[in-house]
Amino acid sequence: MTEMRNLSVSEVADLQNGIYKGVCLLGYYEKRDTPGPVIYHLSSALGTDDGGSIIETGGIKLEHNFSHDLDVRYFGVRGNGTDDDTQFVLSYFNYTNANNLFWTIPNKFKIIVKQSFEIKTSGRCDGRFILGNQNKDVFIKIARENEGEVVDISSWNTNNMKRGSLDVGFINEGFANLHFDSKEILIERDGAPNDPYTKREFVRSNDGKLTTPLVCEYTDKAKLTVTKYILEDSITIDNLSIETDVNLNVESHYLWISRDNVTLNNPRIINKTNNVGLVALEIKVGADIIINSPFIEGFKKDGVGYGIANYESIGVVINDGNVIQCRHGYTGRNSVDVTINRGVWEDGIDDHWTDRFTANNTIVKTGKSAAAFQFAGNDVTLNSPVVHGSARIFFGIRLDTPSLGGIVNINNPVFTANDVDGTVNKKDIYLFSYTTPWGKSDLPEYTAQLTLPESLNIINPIINTDADIVRGFFLGVLNRKYVNIKNLKITDTILNAKPTTDYTAVLIIKDNINQLEYNTNVEISGRLTTNATATTCVYLSSINHTVYSRRVNIYLTDCFGYGRIVFSGANLETLIMDGGDINHFNTDNADALFSSCNIQFKNVEWKGGSIDHLTHALFQNCVFTGNYVFPSAGSVSLVNNVKYAGVSGLPSNIVNSMNPPFA
Repeated sequence: MTEMRNLSVSEVADLQNGIYKGVCLLGYYEKRDTPGPVIYHLSSALGTDDGGSIIETGGIKLEHNFSHDLDVRYFGVRGNGTDDDTQFVLSYFNYTNANNLFWTIPNKFKIIVKQSFEIKTSGRCDGRFILGNQNKDVFIKIARENEGEVVDISSWNTNNMKRGSLDVGFINEGFANLHFDSKEILIERDGAPNDPYTKREFVRSNDGKLTTPLVCEYTDKAKLTVTKYILEDSITIDNLSIETDVNLNVESHYLWISRDNVTLNNPRIINKTNNVGLVALEIKVGADIIINSPFIEGFKKDGVGYGIANYESIGVVINDGNVIQCRHGYTGRNSVDVTINRGVWEDGIDDHWTDRFTANNTIVKTGKSAAAFQFAGNDVTLNSPVVHGSARIFFGIRLDTPSLGGIVNINNPVFTANDVDGTVNKKDIYLFSYTTPWGKSDLPEYTAQLTLPESLNIINPIINTDADIVRGFFLGVLNRKYVNIKNLKITDTILNAKPTTDYTAVLIIKDNINQLEYNTNVEISGRLTTNATATTCVYLSSINHTVYSRRVNIYLTDCFGYGRIVFSGANLETLIMDGGDINHFNTDNADALFSSCNIQFKNVEWKGGSIDHLTHALFQNCVFTGNYVFPSAGSVSLVNNVKYAGVSGLPSNIVNSMNPPFA
């Protein structure tokens, strides 16, 4: 290339006079250092010298029109890991972007880059990029070919801009993606009173109708900007590898995806600067992005270290990630329809606000006292998640933004939580709770409604722990009005713990002042298999016992292995136990009578213990196989098939009313 740039005057003249048809370049720096020779022809192109396609020499321009599978060596990239290739890389990707060419990086290339650049086409990287600037942000952006266009929303009707809407008044032919960006507050953040989350989302549309419903409600058009993005062709990038071993002072990300229809296969991002990196891979304002088998390591900066950060997107799928030595493996905000399949995620999956999040067969490794999953938003499904390490919480509702609505399904979770050093016994762990389990007494005055899920289903959990106290579902206290949980279900549970471990499947503190809208329905079915001796299926406690409202309905079906149940007449509306066994029946408040409760035990084996303050209860087809101490007075009716009626402790009014053969 140096020789071509220094053509003699006579050689230039011969080219201009047509004596030579062109110049054959045998290599960029030396013969055969490019995949093959290329011929440059005399050109009148308007473009300037880019070091690869257009070369200016002796007052003329020579041009070669490259085709697909353009090797980076044709633009002078050395890739030796020593020389600065920045300017060559920028010229190379400017050319591939402008001409929609497939780009290639050869095997074992180490390309030093000290300025940010954009990729807009498909390509394959068999080498690696080494980001190496210490004075400004350096990142690679996978960018759109077309900029967005702000939409005129003056004619839109805010009555149609509600959560779930599909027709907002948008007029457009064909497909487009819309970015809604509002200054309306989505929810305030505890600890950040001047920095609330605002309403933002990315939405698909076709011929003016939204094809995915809105997840926010917009009431003020003056605060809303809607930007339209034309749907672009899909691109695929294989093996993109990024490393750094210097402090880049990066504000946010090393790899940034801001485009629709992108597939990344086997991306690799490694930070070697003592784990001070902020974000490895960021997705922002994009749709339908697939990331297969990412490997990310070393983003553990306090407070902001993330492997993958996903903001204002729709339809992101991450398969088989290996994201390690990060403060959180994944985080998100204002995103919709996110799916994570399999993979290993350190140190947790931490989402600030997402609608319709699904994780399948993920493995989460957690540090001491952490929450493996923590969320705000709506509708979360975890299928066969595995958590191991020394976490305190399996799934936590974010207490800085305590709002998690819709349906939450946790299917077949395995929660292993042990002290890794073995020197201090873990005091307590929680399968589902707030991130501060007991709640918060000093939350700010939120303007947005705080919410608990309409339905929470925890199916067949397995808990392995050395903790002293274990809780399945634990609802603490908020000092601010909130929509309480409507339906809670827990099925067959396996708890491998210490014999001295205290386990409660459901512990709810009912607050009749701040809890709004729903009674809570609790359903527990199946068997608890455990070596722990102190076990409770439901412990129902109350604040403000004198207010009999928004009480709990408990349904226990074929419920075996739990030692006791605890509640009072103030917080219980219905208890129906059909099948199973139980020991103790305890009241949470002896002054709250059961006269307004519907309490029924059917087909239950009573295995001996204490029955406190029991009145107005129906026993049907029950078996008493242990000794009990009943209250001295009260309307306790044992009808039909009450066997072993001679056990000690039955009051005389029950014994005297027994009929043969049970007398």
